[in-house]
Amino acid sequence: MKLFKLNKNGLYFILISGLFFLMFNGNVNLFDWDEINFAEAAREMIVTGDYLNVRIDYQPFHEKPPLFIWFQAVSMHVFGINEFAARLPNAIFGVLTMIMLIQIGKIIFDDNFGLLWALVYFGSLLPHFYFKSSIIDPVFNFFMYGGIYYLFRFSQNKIDRKTDNIFILYAGLFTSFAFLTKGPVGFLLVFLTWAMYWLLNNKTFKLPYRQVFLFTFISFLPALIWYTAIYFNNGSGMIGEFIMYQIRLLTTGDAGHEGPFYYHFLVVFLGCFPASVFIFQAFKNYDDTPSQKSFKQFNLILLAVVLVIFSLVKTKIVHYSSLAYFPVTFLAAYTLYKVQLKQIKINMVSKIVLGIIGVIISSAFIAFPLVLMNIHKFLPDITDKLTNALLRAEVNWTGLEISVGFVIMLGIIAFFILERKRLHQHANYSLFGSIAIALFLFLPMMAPKIETYTQRAPVDFFKNLIGKDVYVHTLGYKSYAPYFYQRKELVNSRYYLKMSGAEYEEYLMFGNIDKPAYFAAKINNYEDYIKKQPELKELYRKNGYIFFARMNR
Repeated sequence: MKLFKLNKNGLYFILISGLFFLMFNGNVNLFDWDEINFAEAAREMIVTGDYLNVRIDYQPFHEKPPLFIWFQAVSMHVFGINEFAARLPNAIFGVLTMIMLIQIGKIIFDDNFGLLWALVYFGSLLPHFYFKSSIIDPVFNFFMYGGIYYLFRFSQNKIDRKTDNIFILYAGLFTSFAFLTKGPVGFLLVFLTWAMYWLLNNKTFKLPYRQVFLFTFISFLPALIWYTAIYFNNGSGMIGEFIMYQIRLLTTGDAGHEGPFYYHFLVVFLGCFPASVFIFQAFKNYDDTPSQKSFKQFNLILLAVVLVIFSLVKTKIVHYSSLAYFPVTFLAAYTLYKVQLKQIKINMVSKIVLGIIGVIISSAFIAFPLVLMNIHKFLPDITDKLTNALLRAEVNWTGLEISVGFVIMLGIIAFFILERKRLHQHANYSLFGSIAIALFLFLPMMAPKIETYTQRAPVDFFKNLIGKDVYVHTLGYKSYAPYFYQRKELVNSRYYLKMSGAEYEEYLMFGNIDKPAYFAAKINNYEDYIKKQPELKELYRKNGYIFFARMNR
């Protein structure tokens, strides 16, 4: 696939998307858990100089392979250990994803479809927003979808069988990178999609045993090399813990993340707004080429595989089903493409749903700052101690923040007006462009204020301890913020002291510590610690958190 052969419109779109993904990325602190988690692993790679092992608090971290963390470490080497560097890999892969969609759409359909597909992805809520984060999934999904695309190309290659191994090689390489990013699920989702395609087309598509073996071998090889190196370096313990972690995700609601079976159906539908509104008309058969029909089938299968697999998995986290963003945006682009060709019209149900959800979402973005500007009126009715304290944070809402919601609302109104005038292309740019602009404004205008309510106080507390030879710990809640924002050193870690997590906390609270220990606790669960250890000296309270110190003797 010639990724960088773009026409003028495609090039302009890529430049704009790059600007949107990159700007304001360092404007707000990383959020617990996932953002700080991966960034801290990259920071500890730099501190220790060990790029083979993934660590958190200098302890082996068995949950994720290292590829994404390597990307972050490289970024931090260039731009420093900060939020921008942590989020840069996803911004880059956001641009790469736009290029990939433009090029795949061009190959399967034409230039217009490729650009439309990229626009739909770019202008949908979570698909756009994740490229401005430092979570692992945008990179993971890019590699998985690349693997799926080349398996599709292999499955359609009935003329020149000499290129079979090339397509399988590319599919295997993309899938191997997915495997090395987040583990065997990167292979599982790709392979299951391909296997379902075999089953549904077994009369015309025979099982290619040799290519299946070759694809599997290539997909596993880089991860196998890394796990082998881990085995010889650390023994089998970490590999065993990784396997047990994967089993726990499948069978239990890990870390309290549980939900009903339909959880991911709802998350994908709302998270992919407004693209998700237009997918249902794409389920019908239209006058397409065999290749186009097969590619649509691949995407329908992928959507079903993702939703079913993660609906069965006990652990329910929003971004687990984010691979579905590719088929959802494809199906939406397919519908809108057919509308542009005047083969179909957007049905009334889609218009009604777009209007209703659009009003709800835009109204929520408008109401959110208005409510918080007048939060003092509601505080007497909020009985939860922590929530009440968090909402008392001093935040300067100017009123301009409501513009985020109005941009969405105006984009939807413009879409309906332009659609009525049959200006379909302009209508699509108005709708999806407004979402992208709203999210672009959200990061500098609203995200820092939200962070002030949720975690700014403890993050500032940890930052003030940078460079000091002290212990830092949270009491009563789990957080990765002390590690990253206090720039925790190895000599202050429980790994250095050869203690378990419970032993480390016991040592800091009651042991004969050799240096001061500083603690952060939430206001609703600190009393027990004060009762157990009267040596804790309260430093101050802020935004629902209480900060303590215990001096060494």
